[in-house]
Amino acid sequence: MGNCNTKKRVKKQQEVVVSTQGPDEKTRIDRKQQKSQTLTPILAKTFLSDTVNESVISIRSTKKILDQQKQPIQIRSGLFRVYTLLGGRSDSFLEKLDDKQIRIVQHNISGIKKRVQTINKSDTSTQNFILKIQKNRLYNEYICPITNIYEDTDKYYLLSDYCSGGSLNSLKGKLKDNQVTILLNQMVTAISYLHSKKMVHGKLSLDSFHLLNDLNSLFCKLIDATCLFQGKSQVKIEPSQEDYAEDIYALGMIAYQLLTGLMPYQIKINKQQENNENALILLYFNEGTSPSLKQILKKMLEKKISERITIEELKKQLQKNDIRNNYSDFLIKPLYLLSKCKQRNYFHVVILAFMLNKFNQEEECILEKIFNDTDLDQDGLLKKEDIIRLYKSIVEYESINIDIEQLFQKLDVTMKEALDIKEFISAALNLEDLLSQTYLETCFKYLQNQRGYITCNSVKKHIEIDEELFIQTLEDIKGQQKVNYTEFTEIMRQLQ
Repeated sequence: MGNCNTKKRVKKQQEVVVSTQGPDEKTRIDRKQQKSQTLTPILAKTFLSDTVNESVISIRSTKKILDQQKQPIQIRSGLFRVYTLLGGRSDSFLEKLDDKQIRIVQHNISGIKKRVQTINKSDTSTQNFILKIQKNRLYNEYICPITNIYEDTDKYYLLSDYCSGGSLNSLKGKLKDNQVTILLNQMVTAISYLHSKKMVHGKLSLDSFHLLNDLNSLFCKLIDATCLFQGKSQVKIEPSQEDYAEDIYALGMIAYQLLTGLMPYQIKINKQQENNENALILLYFNEGTSPSLKQILKKMLEKKISERITIEELKKQLQKNDIRNNYSDFLIKPLYLLSKCKQRNYFHVVILAFMLNKFNQEEECILEKIFNDTDLDQDGLLKKEDIIRLYKSIVEYESINIDIEQLFQKLDVTMKEALDIKEFISAALNLEDLLSQTYLETCFKYLQNQRGYITCNSVKKHIEIDEELFIQTLEDIKGQQKVNYTEFTEIMRQLQ
């Protein structure tokens, strides 16, 4: 028999890039390669924007809801078709953590940076390591989890969020006690979350936490979560009291170094014994240091494990009024913006939550903390009485006029008689910078499909949404289930 040489015709793909127009012009798609921009560089052509599942934004306020919604991380190929490596050589790295070289890559469409840890497939423990990461996804506002896993023939590439502020090591001895308390609160929240999942870190140091932005930032995240899954054995069913206590001691060491720039001076009673519980720890504090902070650090650095403060007691101590007042400056502006917000629809809520996550993680952390602190029953919802209690918790409450009934009419887009975290964030964030043309254009490029439209299908790849409500909202707004760039900007700028 002869061979059939007929080949199925394949339509040549073209790169679709959104092009901004004047308000009176018809929407058009520019099919030429767009020049790179300062904040949203297109570093290489890609046709995978509709297939890449970046870190999905979900409701992160309750562990109960999250555990039901978790899905294993899928392993994908083609990392360098989607991202471009930063640095002059293929083996370049911008950060070194222990013996690991952490490289930085930039998304070809959005310009968003990610940290990449490379794992050799030839290592005997690699498959078990990857499997544990896939099965144990971490959701906490102060932890940078593995969001994506890529592979080629030789390596796995583990992607996580990039915190540009660098290690806390650069702040050693430079912080005031209230600043140390703010950072310690975040670190304790992260480690408490791990302990609640019966996980211990065991190797905490200043380099384990990085600032979200620059050195003026007071928000940090745990960036070396992969060490939780290393080793040949599975994740421990129940770590020992000593394991938990070791993490608390390490956090105390970090906080003490941030405050004083020094390591505690230790005097061993019995020089023949290592890790002697009877050793004396000498702590020196600067004049004027908060008595509350000194007491907390002493309890964290107690050598006798049986007398060392527990993680739950530590959280209670940090949440006392005299310490939580350090957050009052962060509370006032979001609550003022919440009281003045305009009507939101579900499209607004979803897009604003996504934009804040991508473009201002520090503000996102502030709003998530406010929400989580206010959600006392941890059901992922703020009721009217919760909002009233939140406003009454700040001294400036009397100068803020808030109509709770009207507020819920504007924001309760899911009709639950309560606000979820996305609804709350969409109303309490600062829109001034977020709705700039640069951010709107970057957001659209990130969420659009290959035809240049934002649809339910293109959005749900990146954001956890109520699909039926999202489609209904688009139909109510535009009479169709898709929006182009001009329509997108018109919808979002209704909020200004």
